[in-house]
Amino acid sequence: MTITPEKEITLTAPDRAACAEKLTGLLAGGEAKNSAVFKLALVDFKNFNDIFGRHYGDLLLDQVSAYLAGFEGAEVLRSGGVEFVLILHGSGYARAGEVGEEICDRFNETWRIGDMDFVCAMSLGIVLPPLAAEKGEMLLEMLDSAEHEAYLSGQNTAVTYTEELRESLLRTKAIATRLKNALAVPDDPDLEVCYRPTVLYDAHRYTRAESYVRLFSDAYGLVGEATLIPIAEQSGLACALNLYAIRHTCALIRKLLEEGRSFETIAVPISAVQFLQPDFDRELAGLLEEYDIPAEKLALEITESTLINSFVQVNYMMQQVAEMGVELVLSDFGTGYSGINNVLDLPVSVLKLDRLFVLQLENDERCGSVIEGLISIAHKLGMKMIAEGVETDHQRELLASWGCDYQQGFYYSATVHADELVGMLSMPHPEDQVEEL
Repeated sequence: MTITPEKEITLTAPDRAACAEKLTGLLAGGEAKNSAVFKLALVDFKNFNDIFGRHYGDLLLDQVSAYLAGFEGAEVLRSGGVEFVLILHGSGYARAGEVGEEICDRFNETWRIGDMDFVCAMSLGIVLPPLAAEKGEMLLEMLDSAEHEAYLSGQNTAVTYTEELRESLLRTKAIATRLKNALAVPDDPDLEVCYRPTVLYDAHRYTRAESYVRLFSDAYGLVGEATLIPIAEQSGLACALNLYAIRHTCALIRKLLEEGRSFETIAVPISAVQFLQPDFDRELAGLLEEYDIPAEKLALEITESTLINSFVQVNYMMQQVAEMGVELVLSDFGTGYSGINNVLDLPVSVLKLDRLFVLQLENDERCGSVIEGLISIAHKLGMKMIAEGVETDHQRELLASWGCDYQQGFYYSATVHADELVGMLSMPHPEDQVEEL
């Protein structure tokens, strides 16, 4: 089906409440036993509008809606601006699976509008019959969960809702609620800011560290940063968690300075969403002033992969922060997300080698050539290099032979509390640590 730019737009307005009401009726009417429901969300549609204009964007939405309505037994609703809900009446497992595959295949092809072809990506969540939900909003949440997993799995991917996914959703909600409550308390003991020490190899002593946030939950035990940060981002708590960690780190830096400890910087890993906040530089300046610490003693660390969708905006705020004197660290370097050209445009002074490279040193000699090359690139760019995830003497020796400036990992130290870090950064005779490290 082709739609020309002159065609009048007939797309209905998005209405999640009306969609939920419709699904509630579906569940109450007994059709849930032989109906499948899909949620299709277009990916990066804002970029499409920015490039081609809203007129073509609306025509594309209209065409997607018409395509979905073309399936036998289909009823199409809009739960959001670029989100469609497809009810497939009279569908069993097999038919639902076929439709899911067909939709994914269709989005791997181009969409023709007028005399132009366009590429549009999506993610697809599926709830198979019988629809085991009590209310329409519950069914929408199930679809949201499946569609989000599809989004994380890659473009034009479908994920079917399962009980395992349900348990994961409940766990995420519980942790998000616990995190929100912990952030509302100034010093909740269940929300810890710990630190990972970093060794300056040639000096054989700890000169840097980075913060590590973890949360204790009665239901799920200790929740580490790798789990906590994505949940914070999904639940809108990322900025609050970032500022919580920055505040605690500023307090630690103040203590280190008052006790005359010798160190370079203490870093805080930051979600990219923080750099999208227009007042972040002012908030950061306020914290530096409140704790009376030099900007150069604080470092902010951002993951290379988070730059994909908002490079320009994030880079602008990074420039503002760098002008204040705060050190910027780019982690996961070498994974290839942003490329060397983008790295050159960023105001970073430290690169952090992705831990997967270090891990592969144990069983893949070719990885050594890659690491050596990345370290050489960093030095030629005038940047420092940190290798994280060092766990063996073999890894330590190889990295040192290639001139890696800093090393971090369980070979040297596990994650420590702030008071422990104070002692590690203040050993008076660094040369005495050679054998110990």
